[in-house]
Amino acid sequence: MKSFEKWETEEVEQTFGIKFFRGMPLMNEWLLFQKTLTDEQEKISENLRASLIDFVNFWNEEDMKVFFIVPMLQIVNFSVLDKYRVFMEATLEANLTDVQGNLCTLRGRVEMVVATGKQRPQTPFFFLNEYKAQRKVVTDPQGQLLIAMLAAQAKNNGMNLPIYGLYNIGQNWFFVILAGKEYTVSQQFDATDKDDLKQIINALQYVKAHIERNI
Repeated sequence: MKSFEKWETEEVEQTFGIKFFRGMPLMNEWLLFQKTLTDEQEKISENLRASLIDFVNFWNEEDMKVFFIVPMLQIVNFSVLDKYRVFMEATLEANLTDVQGNLCTLRGRVEMVVATGKQRPQTPFFFLNEYKAQRKVVTDPQGQLLIAMLAAQAKNNGMNLPIYGLYNIGQNWFFVILAGKEYTVSQQFDATDKDDLKQIINALQYVKAHIERNI
């Protein structure tokens, strides 16, 4: 049993029979969602964007998490007491069957996941977030994200809900949906660009609304 960080996209596809699907309607729905930000949210997002422009080439992964990603999540507020919250560095484990019919146990740590639960993640909905410094990418963050999303899908006990996720490489963000045996990936969004950053926040708002509808 190997950790999530050692999986690559093609290996995930071949082992569990998932396929890339371009033009998934769910992705169009996700990226077209809009919700007006308050003046305070606008101010916070613009300050975060300015910091990212200044420091993205110097931040390591922890810096990116502390100074940009976590404050971005706080704009949306993914923590509701006794319902769901953001879990950091959480362990996720699930059993699923590979294309050969063998039962596999997937277990690994995810850097961020939004899930029901108060002490431990129970039903994961979003994030399984991999963030990498631009200059240090030597692994496959998309593959790492997909294997964690598959584990989340199995853990959700047949709820038949899509799993939403994202990963970022430096300032570039990519949104991912896993629905059944198909997945899709968005184009990149540059968080130093004002319009792209607004779209990233809108996408986070969409996920929050999706969670609220399904818990």
